[in-house]
Parts: sequence; C-alpha cells; structure tokens
Amino acid sequence: MATRNEYFPQSLPHPGKNLVEKLEEMGMSSKEFAECTGIPEPVIIAVLRGNSAITPDLAVRFEKATRIPAHFWLNSQRNYDEFRARKGQKKTLEALAAI
Repeated sequence: MATRNEYFPQSLPHPGKNLVEKLEEMGMSSKEFAECTGIPEPVIIAVLRGNSAITPDLAVRFEKATRIPAHFWLNSQRNYDEFRARKGQKKTLEALAAI
C-alpha cells in the first residue's frame, strides 16, 4: 500500500489577507474597491477582516478588479475552509480524549 504524503499547515490566513495586500499594492481603499467591483463596502470590509467568505460571484468580481484569477480566490477560500474544519475537528477529538 502506498503512503500518502500530506501537509497540514499550523496556520493559514483568511484569503481576505491576500486582498488586503493586493489593495495596498494597488493603492486602493476598500471604498474605491467596492465602487470598482460593484460590491457593497460592508461586504468588502467583512472579507478584508476575515469575517466573510469569498463566494464565486465575489471571486469573479475580484478578478476583474485585481487581475488575479477567480480560481485563486476560490482556492484560497477552499483551503482556508478546509484548514478551519481540520482545526475544529482536532479540537473536538482532543476534548473527547480528555473526558
């Protein structure tokens, strides 16, 4: 039987952090980005803070404004979601083991 080589990082930032960095690079405020993408500013702020997920619709709009492919945003969100799920599962298993 073949051994699977897997890597699970200890931390993984929300994809909003990548967006923060890109907006800084572009010299664009959250308000300007909201206007450029047609997304309400509170939604942009929620993504930037890591309080909201990047949906396929947002990813396509981000792509047009940042020229970073939508699949990058979606893969970043998927990876983050998987990381959070694994972290949550680990905490649950540790709590059960302590009983």
